[in-house]
Amino acid sequence: MTKVLFFFSFLVMISLYVRAQDSTMSTRQLQAIEVNAAPPAVRQQADKLVMTVAGNRLFRTAANGFDVLKKVPGLEVGGDGALLLYGRITPAVFIDGKPVLMTPEALQTYLAGLSSDMIASVALINNPSSQYDAEYKAIIDIRLKQDMTLGWRGNINASLQRNAYTYNDNQLQLSYKTPKLTYTARLGYTKGTTIYRYSALQHLASSDIMATNNKVPTSNNNFSYQLGADYNFKKNQHIELQFRGFLINRDAFAYNTLHTTDATEQHLVFNTQSENRYDPTQRNYLVNLNYSGQWGKTQLQLLGSFVQANTRQREDIQTSDIISKALEDYWKTALQQDIRIRTMQADLSRETGYGIFRLGGKFVYTSTRNAIHYDTLNTEHLFVPDSGRSNNFHYDEYISAGYLSYERKLGKLDLAAGLRTEYTHSVANSITQRQVTRRNYLTWLPSISGTYTINENQQISLSFARRITRPTFPQLNPFRFYNSPLNYVVGNPYLLPSKTNTLALTYTIRSFTFTLNAGRETDAMLRYPEYDTVTNVLEYLGKNMPHKDFANITVSFPLTVTKWWRMQHNIGSDYRKEQIPYHGVTYAVGVTDYSIRGSQVFTLPKQFTFDVSYAYRSLSGISLYIAKPLWNVDMGLQRTWLKGKLNTRINYYDMFNSTTFTIVFRQKQIINNQLSHWYGQQRLVLSLNYSFGKSTYKAKQVNKNEEENRAGL
Repeated sequence: MTKVLFFFSFLVMISLYVRAQDSTMSTRQLQAIEVNAAPPAVRQQADKLVMTVAGNRLFRTAANGFDVLKKVPGLEVGGDGALLLYGRITPAVFIDGKPVLMTPEALQTYLAGLSSDMIASVALINNPSSQYDAEYKAIIDIRLKQDMTLGWRGNINASLQRNAYTYNDNQLQLSYKTPKLTYTARLGYTKGTTIYRYSALQHLASSDIMATNNKVPTSNNNFSYQLGADYNFKKNQHIELQFRGFLINRDAFAYNTLHTTDATEQHLVFNTQSENRYDPTQRNYLVNLNYSGQWGKTQLQLLGSFVQANTRQREDIQTSDIISKALEDYWKTALQQDIRIRTMQADLSRETGYGIFRLGGKFVYTSTRNAIHYDTLNTEHLFVPDSGRSNNFHYDEYISAGYLSYERKLGKLDLAAGLRTEYTHSVANSITQRQVTRRNYLTWLPSISGTYTINENQQISLSFARRITRPTFPQLNPFRFYNSPLNYVVGNPYLLPSKTNTLALTYTIRSFTFTLNAGRETDAMLRYPEYDTVTNVLEYLGKNMPHKDFANITVSFPLTVTKWWRMQHNIGSDYRKEQIPYHGVTYAVGVTDYSIRGSQVFTLPKQFTFDVSYAYRSLSGISLYIAKPLWNVDMGLQRTWLKGKLNTRINYYDMFNSTTFTIVFRQKQIINNQLSHWYGQQRLVLSLNYSFGKSTYKAKQVNKNEEENRAGL
């Protein structure tokens, strides 16, 4: 922390130096340090808070689209790449108004090839209306630059990163546009090694102390492709066909140690090591067919998609005593998962003299087939099936949805109201355990919002919406996934969906933004620990809580100090209080935390741009856990060459290697443990982006829907 204080002191000294040296700056000019620095242009548009990226100096050193999202007000980026908005929800990511939801890892890979030069703006919808799928509690909509110039264009984006390992990401994008047809192609290839470490310190029931350390380097050899054609066969009517493939090939080696001493930490009780070699592969394929047409003030859009995802993984797990080298356990596993998603959607809108009417419907059928098989080495040195761990799980889900909404402008007031209903039928079949869980439920989801334009620089908006969160397929899957021989995670096929009522208030004056969100989530899903005092096994299970209350405040503002020094800050505070029944007691601990994220951008001679970004989150947690403070500092240097065709960036992430997520269990009389996750965020990255060709047409990004995200695709 002393390094951080020194760092901020250094920035203050620079500020004092600038003011002292600039003798031509009058007192009046000093007082004119603006909150409306342009760019960034931050403005409220109906239910969206829009931040301009194109031409904005604050984003010049952003290596890719993922770096751009780090500066969205209220958005936090975890070390594993997970996006968290207002400290509690994972937002949906859209491209040009359509969803591209993925797992955090897939999202990083996808956005890594999206240069910040291609992004026009980023919009935040913090309380989506009934027009959007019920799963979307918040939306980040990335709008790409559009150019209708005919011809062809190419873009090469390559990055090389280094920490303890080397990792490179390469993307090639090509497009060719004629008056009626547009062809696009995108090829991606990533190769290299990533690193993850897990550690825990647990006081066992016997008063012994066990330290767990898990190191997982993972080699990657992944390939992706996207092919598309967009045909404008009539005026204001076009049809789009897209194919996508994502091929993941990994080779991982997890090295785990369990070092246990007595309560004095002087005498060794046992010291074991586990080596797990596994080679997960995944094949994702998508076919997407879209139609859109407009006749006067009437618009129609039809979407259909088919997704096939196949995952295979084999593990070889050996546990032995470190001192004697004696083999204690030997497992072999085989995992097979097949997912199919079929989607059909229609949206119709009509603008009349009384406002805009919208209606639509959607049907989704998802099927998953999961099987995991364990073989254990017996005393006769033969591998035999382990029925206690092997499992077979099938899950089928049918969702039918419809909505109706109405929008009208009354002077300076924009009003919108809507109602969405979703019917869900699901069948969870745990074949091995002979348990079948069927669910049928109808959910009504109203929404209403109003935006009042005070003047051209000020707006205020208020909205209410009810959303539903269905459990993801990994949350329902009753398989065991091991972190160590004594620690594993298992799903719960009996989980219920949760419902969230949210009230959101947003006020903007020029580029200053104030946002307040508050609400309650009922049947909120939680993963909680259970400790076996006899075997010392710690398992993490899933269940529904009665309810969770939340509130958050976020303030965002840019500042222009001089022509060559700009900055932006996002300051937020979150409150949460869960009702968690646990071991006969209902725990309800109110937790309040705050966060500060900022960026200092310096325009240097020779067209260089230097950026220093920093983030701090205070002590946080939930009713069961305390999360320790977290902070990091990043630096970046950018310059363009060859009349803007070549863009080079050097980024140094997590300079002080401080991004370690550590949580401590509150109720030490039940479980006395502390665990940490480290994702190797400290790294040096060199990025090159080169554009060529005769057109500036930008290829549309392939969509992913809500069901793909829940499936973990």
